Amino acid sequence: MSPMDAEHARLLVRPTVDTRFHIDFGWWEKADRNWVVYLRSHLCAQHKASYADLETSSMVDSVDPVTAEVTRVPGIQHTVINHCSRLPDYITPQTTLVHAVFRVFLANGNTPLSAAQLGERLGKPALTILKTLSSPRVYKGIRPYTED
Repeated sequence: MSPMDAEHARLLVRPTVDTRFHIDFGWWEKADRNWVVYLRSHLCAQHKASYADLETSSMVDSVDPVTAEVTRVPGIQHTVINHCSRLPDYITPQTTLVHAVFRVFLANGNTPLSAAQLGERLGKPALTILKTLSSPRVYKGIRPYTED
């Protein structure tokens, strides 16, 4: 299936509370946005200060804890995933829904989750999450997951 066919098929599927979502990093490229810059807003206070004068494009090795696969990722992404996302106040009741969902995906290595699973993790109604994520507007690259 060509990328255009896959995109067209994705648009025809009506998501349900069991449809899995993820951060589509390709969306960031297509939208001509730099998601690494956006990651700055997801740093904890300690790392916001330390990254204030650092280059966000420096790459580091990241080891997948399940597969032991080593990949190169931006250092800021590694920091968010391995430190900031583990802090107890990373997601609070005041965190907006879209930010909270984005942060869940950062914390879980972008493993696809359904609106029902996200609702359980965030203590929010699955239908509210579904309505937000399945609207015509794509929020922060969070889209239905499709296996290509």
